[in-house]
Amino acid sequence: MPERLLLTNEETRIALYSEANQPIVPHSVTADTLLESLNLNWREKDLPEKQRTKHVHRLHPYLGKFAPQLVEVFLRKYFAPGQTILDPFCGSGTTLVQANELGIAALGYDIAAFNVLLTRAKVTHYLLEDLCKEVRDILGKLRAKTQQPSSQLSFWELSFGDKLQETDNSYLQQWYAPQALHELLTYRNLLETEGYHYQDLLKVILARSARSARLTTLFDLDFPQKPQRKPYWCYKHSRECIPTTEALKFLERYSADTLQRVKEFAVCRTAQTILVQHADSREVAFPLVHDVDQAR
Repeated sequence: MPERLLLTNEETRIALYSEANQPIVPHSVTADTLLESLNLNWREKDLPEKQRTKHVHRLHPYLGKFAPQLVEVFLRKYFAPGQTILDPFCGSGTTLVQANELGIAALGYDIAAFNVLLTRAKVTHYLLEDLCKEVRDILGKLRAKTQQPSSQLSFWELSFGDKLQETDNSYLQQWYAPQALHELLTYRNLLETEGYHYQDLLKVILARSARSARLTTLFDLDFPQKPQRKPYWCYKHSRECIPTTEALKFLERYSADTLQRVKEFAVCRTAQTILVQHADSREVAFPLVHDVDQAR
């Protein structure tokens, strides 16, 4: 008797997920694969979250990005190693990262400064030992400036600090507890003053931590409507939770996660060129690639 497929309720009611219509395995695709055979309706079983968010693809949340395996399918179908792909709206860099894995050079443009920052942080070729030193150094200095040996902070108390980092930004004051804001601003100040080489990646760690350290419920990080200042029933954990009062734990957690992801990508990346430009693609004079005018 064949093994019964495990499907979600939504998958169960859609005929595309039947046993007779199996999704394509991305690495099996070649230039000769027929388009009509490309079943891209992957189930969670076929393409678990861990694979969809492999290595640098989860350096920072990004709404609306597609799975890297979708890019892989079409790169394998239409490109060969040594060729060049142009992505005029590169977003979080999924296409550029996957192209590099397959030995394809990549050129990306985006009008959003954060998208360019995030993509560059993903595709930079790091000296891993130097990167680890910088990540450890900024965390050590942050702890020294914002923490005291032991204390249990109440919601609006500040831990001992070398110098209080302040801001008159009303949004930051509204959405962060004092200690969390102090830690985030101190980290930013260290970024600006300590001369770190890999600032783009450190900025991504800061941005990811700032997202998690807001006064919001754990199940509404994407679209919070108002600051959450009191304990609340958490549907994610099925218990009462309290809003976070600190950012250091996120900075530490995401620093470790980021280093691990960069190391994983270093194993599978190739020597092909990746170029990321901050520009409006409607106004860019794209360069010639293999004698093809990309503007046509």
